[in-house]
Amino acid sequence: MEVVVRLLLALLPLLLPLALGKTYLVPIQGEIDPALAVFVDQALSRAEREGASGVVFLIDTPGGRVDAAIRISDRILQTPLPTLAVVQNAFSAGALIALSCRQIAMLPGSEIGAALPVVALPLSQPQPADAKVISALRGKFRSVAEARGRPVQLAEAMVDPNIEIPGLTAKGEPLTLSADRAVELKVADFRAGSLPEALRQAGFNPETERLTPGPRVQVARFLTSSAVAGLLLALGLLFLLLELFTPGFGVLGALGLGLLGLYFAGGWLAGLSGAFELLLFFLGVALLLAEAFVFPGFGVAGALGVGAILASVYFTFGENALMVIAIAVIALGLGLLLVFRSLPRTRPARALVLESAIEAHATGDQVEVGMVGTALTDLRPGGVARFGAKRVDVVANRGFIPKGTTIRVVEVRGPTAVVEPLEE
Repeated sequence: MEVVVRLLLALLPLLLPLALGKTYLVPIQGEIDPALAVFVDQALSRAEREGASGVVFLIDTPGGRVDAAIRISDRILQTPLPTLAVVQNAFSAGALIALSCRQIAMLPGSEIGAALPVVALPLSQPQPADAKVISALRGKFRSVAEARGRPVQLAEAMVDPNIEIPGLTAKGEPLTLSADRAVELKVADFRAGSLPEALRQAGFNPETERLTPGPRVQVARFLTSSAVAGLLLALGLLFLLLELFTPGFGVLGALGLGLLGLYFAGGWLAGLSGAFELLLFFLGVALLLAEAFVFPGFGVAGALGVGAILASVYFTFGENALMVIAIAVIALGLGLLLVFRSLPRTRPARALVLESAIEAHATGDQVEVGMVGTALTDLRPGGVARFGAKRVDVVANRGFIPKGTTIRVVEVRGPTAVVEPLEE
């Protein structure tokens, strides 16, 4: 009997992994975004469903969106499975994810911290977020540290540069800890030279399965990045604008709709947007078209249209909306500049620019109400008309007036004449 017991004890290390479920490995790499939060939720749900013995998060990230990190943190705190963070670099939002795990292992040369939230815009240096945002994120770090039994003040110091810890940080600098210091101060649990060593020290099953984001998540992460989303939005609007100045509906309109479709597809795949954001966006576009074709000038409809589009972007991208909008505005401006300056001989550009090279224009104050003439260009609503020997900039008072239509002046607004089709 004693021999059997000794044999079983000798075989126990080999038999134990077979009795336990596998350890699932979940990479947290690159920028943290909402699509990554979807992937983590899917990975944890699968691990729970398939009876995994534990989940290991391989963290190597410079940070990213705070809202996405909070979603990931909350999901990790909710899972009943043992969790381990194996940290190479856990900066900013990555630090919150690491602190949410039950155990933290620091790899050689790793660091954790530097979680001060910042606001970054194109062509400018990142700036610290306002005090309310810092206070809210500091509270989240505090509650996570309390839940996992980690030093609360050190967790808060990663976020708030006003918290000074003698020997660690000077006032004005968020806390960042090396591997040795993190373990020494009990922010992390132990150092490990490799993933297998981290699994052994944490008591996890060495039999692992690595989970990777599926095609849906990968596409969503690409399409919802600030730069890509901003460019898709700008180019989609630009091509639709150019389509308005060409007869019929052709390649430019199809490209515009296709790019806007990709823009919304990214938000839908990442769980950021739905029917409400889509309807709000196209309501804004419809209001801008109404302002252009039905109500000349820029008034209530135009302002509401711009507001609806901005609201749609905000509801989709949250804290990142300002970056997306800034990129879109810059890209749209550069696109229009290219049309006006570099493509003056193309049909869309000629319709937009309305070159004065054809002949000298008269001004609106040289025509009178009631004068009859002919539209020399399509009026969408602006264009050029001939009144006798005079060529005058005109604006249609409603709708679209095709080139060659007989028109009549109904109002003169400074240098511009407002016209309507002359009914037979």
